[in-house]
Amino acid sequence: METLVTILATTLLLTGVVLSRLPIGECAQCTHCAARRLETERETETDTGRVYGIPLCPTCGSHHGREQPHRR
Repeated sequence: METLVTILATTLLLTGVVLSRLPIGECAQCTHCAARRLETERETETDTGRVYGIPLCPTCGSHHGREQPHRR
């Protein structure tokens, strides 16, 4: 019985290690990964806008100067 528990525990740990090494969030085709990249880009843009004092555009919802065109 102890041998079976040891084998199952080892299998579970190895499965966790393999799953943690999968390239999740890095594929080009997946809509989930594209949404995650877009979210990260928006967070970076928002943080940069706050640091440099660039206002938030009420029309397009992004940070840009008055002379720059709107991004959608």
